[in-house]
Amino acid sequence: MTTPAQAAREREKARVSRLTGIAELCRGDRWSIDTDGTNTRIIVRRATGEHAVLCTMHADALPEDIELINGALENVVLFLELRRRAVIALRQGRTHEPTPSRLRAGDFAANAAMLCAEPLFHRFLERRDSSRAIHNKDHADTVLKKLLGISSKTQLNSEERAQVAFLDMRADFDVWKQGRGR
Repeated sequence: MTTPAQAAREREKARVSRLTGIAELCRGDRWSIDTDGTNTRIIVRRATGEHAVLCTMHADALPEDIELINGALENVVLFLELRRRAVIALRQGRTHEPTPSRLRAGDFAANAAMLCAEPLFHRFLERRDSSRAIHNKDHADTVLKKLLGISSKTQLNSEERAQVAFLDMRADFDVWKQGRGR
């Protein structure tokens, strides 16, 4: 006797098999959007060179609706390829191995605090976040954290994404500072 979960799995397999077959039949076909003023159509240029209208979009269709429909074949092919790669990886016993952390050594939180005390850094932050003028290090600290997407400067020492964003900002500040002297 088949359990409901097994039955659902079999239906999923059948759908994937059907989509794989359709994708194979459409290999080499290119879908595109065609407009002639009032009508928007999805057309196909088949691998054989033949052109055909697949559908005509209603005037109320949103651009994202049209894009989703137009990209359907390409997206099915993409997802099937991703599925194929995942199956191969599972069969080979490989899982996604996390990349080693590339955190740089240093106290970037302290460096950020020192920058937040500099009036020139305040002017730089004002150009990045035009909400209002920055007059003290606490406001500079708040704006810096907002721009970097962090809640604490200590994240600059422990999170790679935050550290990279800070290093990029600091490099931008150095370039901006040098350009002011010209």
